[in-house]
Amino acid sequence: MATDVDVQYFSHLNGLTLGNNWGDLIRLLDKALVTGIDFTQITTASIDAQGDVHITLYAAHNAMLLQVVELSGFAPASLNQKYRIKGVPSATELILKPHTAITETSIVTIGSGKLASLGYEIIFRDANDVKRVYRAKNPTSQHPFIRVDETISDGTNTYISSYAKSAMVGLLESMEHIDDYENPGVLQLPIDTSNLKKNWSLSGSGTSNYRGWSKWYYACSQSMPNGPFDYNTPPSGNRNFTLLGDADAFYFTRSLTPGNHQNKLLSGCGLFNSTLDGSIVPSWYLMTTLKVTEAGSTSGGFVAVTGGTPLAFDAERAKFLTTNYNIINKVVNHTIATSIIPDLLTGRSGIYGATSVAALELPFFDSQTRLRGNLKHIYYSGNNRGNVTQTTPLLSDNSMYIIDAIWANPDAGSVYFYLGEFE
Repeated sequence: MATDVDVQYFSHLNGLTLGNNWGDLIRLLDKALVTGIDFTQITTASIDAQGDVHITLYAAHNAMLLQVVELSGFAPASLNQKYRIKGVPSATELILKPHTAITETSIVTIGSGKLASLGYEIIFRDANDVKRVYRAKNPTSQHPFIRVDETISDGTNTYISSYAKSAMVGLLESMEHIDDYENPGVLQLPIDTSNLKKNWSLSGSGTSNYRGWSKWYYACSQSMPNGPFDYNTPPSGNRNFTLLGDADAFYFTRSLTPGNHQNKLLSGCGLFNSTLDGSIVPSWYLMTTLKVTEAGSTSGGFVAVTGGTPLAFDAERAKFLTTNYNIINKVVNHTIATSIIPDLLTGRSGIYGATSVAALELPFFDSQTRLRGNLKHIYYSGNNRGNVTQTTPLLSDNSMYIIDAIWANPDAGSVYFYLGEFE
């Protein structure tokens, strides 16, 4: 078997920043989903006896174990492929395990390298650079258009720029332009068929402003489980985060304040492994904060809204969104998904006390009690992993994982993300 190189991850440890600035989330998504991160010049490269490639860079790479590297412009051409980072001898050196075995023993031409993206492209972007539509490269009909919108003014209604930072996020079946979301024949997630603009509209101003519906918050004045109090000014500084996935699905954990790196918020979107016929209704999921309240509201916090804590807190809040499986008309209001897990304390309860990885897949059912399938890449943690504060790679036998913290009432828990097998 070959080493898996499809699932990639990024972190604040790569030098990427997620702060208290409008556009920070879109800039992060552009790099992680679409472009990747270019290395500086590769000054030396060699192939060792095991067929691994050793590279030395002109400046620090900020790369981490088990990330995916893509080389190009090399000769022999067999080196131009994807690799897993097998070793990090120094800040400027990497040892790379190839996906496809390299039979050559010497390098004729040294090319360039980068941390590979998750495999998306930008379909649409707006002139003001506050909106994006992303989609998987070489998509199937199942792959959604992922619209991310950090708009804070529509020319009439304004959300104050110093308030909490969030992007309005949703999935659409098809789009002709960046603001194409009012077609009654096109499925969206989330969707209110009586108001197709509900997820994307602004109204009012100041503390009476309403902005969007499905939101990915990334800078707040409060950490989990409190907030989001939109009207409070978030503190300056960078947030810890992990962004992981492939062209089918990805997840995003982040601190909401600079100082609290354990109580992270979890979001994500894409395809899941379905038990039902995907030709009837696309197999989409969306982990998001589903919230329509005015900016001045202080009621409830993340623990009081659908999807605010997708895998934690209580049985009424540990939810996310999925498409409603309707064989007559697929364009109907979305349904709520609930994971089938041992408890709501992933990474904290330690119900499986062994020191080995206790990673459980996450099957789920919907509001009509239909078993829908299981989520890709993300796993419940039956281990108590201790004080995880940032993106942590882990190799267990031949299986590759990332661990990161999420909030699990009343304190920090964690989840596993599965990267594939290392051969």
